[in-house]
Amino acid sequence: MKNGLFSIRNNRGFSLIEMAIVMVIIGVLAGGGVSLIGMLTKRKARTETINYLKQAQAALISFADINGRLPWADTSGDGAENSGAAAGNLPYQTLKLSPTDPYKRTLRYELNANLGTNLTASCNALRSGLSGGPDVVDADGAAASFPIAAILISAGTMDADSDGNVFDDVTTGTHQGDNTDGNPNYIRHPSVDTYDDLVVYLGENELYGEICEYLALAVNNTSGATVYVYNSTQGADLGSLANGNSGVYEIMSRTQIEIRSASAGGGAILASTPPSPIALAGQGRTITVP
Repeated sequence: MKNGLFSIRNNRGFSLIEMAIVMVIIGVLAGGGVSLIGMLTKRKARTETINYLKQAQAALISFADINGRLPWADTSGDGAENSGAAAGNLPYQTLKLSPTDPYKRTLRYELNANLGTNLTASCNALRSGLSGGPDVVDADGAAASFPIAAILISAGTMDADSDGNVFDDVTTGTHQGDNTDGNPNYIRHPSVDTYDDLVVYLGENELYGEICEYLALAVNNTSGATVYVYNSTQGADLGSLANGNSGVYEIMSRTQIEIRSASAGGGAILASTPPSPIALAGQGRTITVP
């Protein structure tokens, strides 16, 4: 007995009360550890998803640089693009990417339909300004929506807005949008209680700077006959030049030009300096037809 109280100790000298306090502390620490592990796991998945989105965005730019257009969306679920489909899933097979993000979901993908055909159509559309969607509101900027070349969306870990669709809809506040269908626009927004989507988009100026380049082609005709400057990439004449005339044409980089004796790709390819057909890229060029 000590101070009127019994002190019961084990063979290591700890009282039962002290042991109980130690067990409580261990429990609290263990619970906090589980919570910390859960938080770190979520943060890791989110970081990996952001990296996957950036990888997919880079793959879209690379595809457009090679093919002169963006890939169509996948609407059949096989990972391959479906011609003419502007909205659907990311065509991961076409882009040679992993099929899902770290949340085990395929990314939602939509492109402007003017950018799925060829380089000329894509660059003409980008140069004149996109219309027809997709549009996006970026909560890092103004609340007004603006047109973009393409958008990629990861649905995050859950249906944060509890509307039965894993893609979220922001209906309050200054910045609003609906990632379920992009109507009237998509939304890129910081994570909040009712929104956990991750979004990246490809702006029209960004894509234009990556794939579109124009150059001046000058043609001097001293052949004694009318010649035709034929754009074989587009399958159309740039114009015709009578003997003694010259012309300057603005063409896209990587365009193949032929100097021909008849219109619309007809007749024969005429001798010239440098000789045609010639694929022009990088800088202006002068062709002389002697």
